[in-house]
Amino acid sequence: MTGLQTQLNKRTLGLIGVVLLFLLLLLFVVYAQMPLNSRLSDQNDDIARLRSQAELLADKAAEGDRADSQYSDASVQQALPLSDNTEQMLLDLKSVSQATGVALLNATFSQSDTNQLQGMLGGEQSPYASVGELKTAVAIEGTYDRLLQWIGALQKLPRLVSVDNFAIAKPAQADMGKSMTLNVNFTAYFDPSYRDLVDEELLPYKE
Repeated sequence: MTGLQTQLNKRTLGLIGVVLLFLLLLLFVVYAQMPLNSRLSDQNDDIARLRSQAELLADKAAEGDRADSQYSDASVQQALPLSDNTEQMLLDLKSVSQATGVALLNATFSQSDTNQLQGMLGGEQSPYASVGELKTAVAIEGTYDRLLQWIGALQKLPRLVSVDNFAIAKPAQADMGKSMTLNVNFTAYFDPSYRDLVDEELLPYKE
């Protein structure tokens, strides 16, 4: 029984390590993006949103770093799936849109088995060569306040996402209640390297 418990503990620590280390790296990338947003028309709001995203990632990293953290196979896979899992991503986008009262006009996905963290961080070898990216582009429609709520809800999803870019200008007070269209590009991550540490892949639809 002791041997089995030890094996389970090692597997749990392995899962925590996979997510925690990548979280810390992603946190660094988000902070690195902040100066780039100084070129945007509404830079203070954009930098504040990036800082909020970084704080959310930091909170997740802190939770994983605690000794009493109880990461399950499911929670790890929700944060960093084994595959691109576009089906779950689409379900999440629909859920976020419904919860915030925003219309999801369209969503396109582009999957890559590599990642661009190497180029962003520098160096000859990617620190997470096994991590793939799911590049996502969405068009949404709603009022200014609801669109910002949508972006906030996206960042709070269990899955690790990094908002790449969007451009939104605060309308005049008289137009605050009018609907507007917003294009958002973000990256969701996945990592098949820890497949042997879980019993089965978590998918929204059973094959």
